[in-house]
Amino acid sequence: MVGMLLNAGRSNGRGGRRTSIQSPPQVLSSVPLLVYEYEDPAVVHPAGSTPTAAAKMLMYSLPERSIVYTHDSRPQAMEGNFFSTPQGWLVILGQVTSEASMWHPLTGETITLPPIHDDHYIPTNCKCLLTHNSAAHPDCAVVLLDVADPLMWFCRVNGGADRRWGQHTYDIGNYEFLDEFRTPSTPTKKVIGSVAALKGKLHFCFMESHQNKMCVVNLDFPSDHGHPPTAEFHEFDVSPEFGIKFPDGICSIHLVESMDELFAVCVFYVGFDPTNVSAARIFKMEDSCGEETVAWHRVDDIGDRAFLLTGTNMATWCSASTNNLKGSTLYFFLDFLLGDRDLYIYDVQEQSMETVQVHDQLDSKVVHTEPYWINVPPF
Repeated sequence: MVGMLLNAGRSNGRGGRRTSIQSPPQVLSSVPLLVYEYEDPAVVHPAGSTPTAAAKMLMYSLPERSIVYTHDSRPQAMEGNFFSTPQGWLVILGQVTSEASMWHPLTGETITLPPIHDDHYIPTNCKCLLTHNSAAHPDCAVVLLDVADPLMWFCRVNGGADRRWGQHTYDIGNYEFLDEFRTPSTPTKKVIGSVAALKGKLHFCFMESHQNKMCVVNLDFPSDHGHPPTAEFHEFDVSPEFGIKFPDGICSIHLVESMDELFAVCVFYVGFDPTNVSAARIFKMEDSCGEETVAWHRVDDIGDRAFLLTGTNMATWCSASTNNLKGSTLYFFLDFLLGDRDLYIYDVQEQSMETVQVHDQLDSKVVHTEPYWINVPPF
């Protein structure tokens, strides 16, 4: 159990606790892995009940282009409520205890985090990321973002007894729905969508009055325990280059941090059909931008890199040549809610797309969260 492993920890020299746990399952050496957690259609649950965990897990290795794990449960080392981060670490929360930890899927290293007490209820479906590429950075923090409500939780990775969880309720406006499409369960407050961490700060984009906006979030952890950790939001306009000559139709935006650079991947769809891609474009944020405007420019080549996109765990990247992939490519899936289990590969330079069928469980119901990547970028 996770709790037993944490008790055997040793000091990491920075006030936190680290330990080497059991060797990671061999399957995790095949990263990047595309992971599906789904309910077997043959499993019957009592009326009115909700499955608390996935009945099955499937892992598809991108370098091997094959399924490398399919089982009725997760690997033992991945028990509990866990969240994959773009930086490679898995954040694990106890299902029946307040314990929390971070676990590296390749090295098996564990970093204990402060317990999450009853005043912090963290849902099982969250976005999760680290503020720095290296968990060893003295200012690195882990951040969890609720996908349904404008709530976030954050904690320093290092610092021993001085570490504590902070919680922040933010306000980035309201969703705009026509009255005929609004129901009692329709969400009102906007939540952070695509988000990435760059050099210790969170970056996310959103719309305000039909204008693209950028927001940078600074986290602060006062040494005085009389003052709780805080999150400070700074809003910026976006340069016109980010919004001109977009194809008609809906668009999904994914922010990707790669080698200390921030990219925005925009995937466009024909009309309002989320299964029909019309184009994809990549923008790179300028290294230095004005105090009031964030400047972007379009790029047509990202070199020996592949961007791996999803919804909940946002986006990550890997070296293309190291993983037997073509450079300047995007990997994503379309509307999985409609039963689509195909992986789409978009060639940025050729502007062409290939479809790969990951598995044939078309009647299965995805549970816990939408498909996600387990990946360790080459920092």
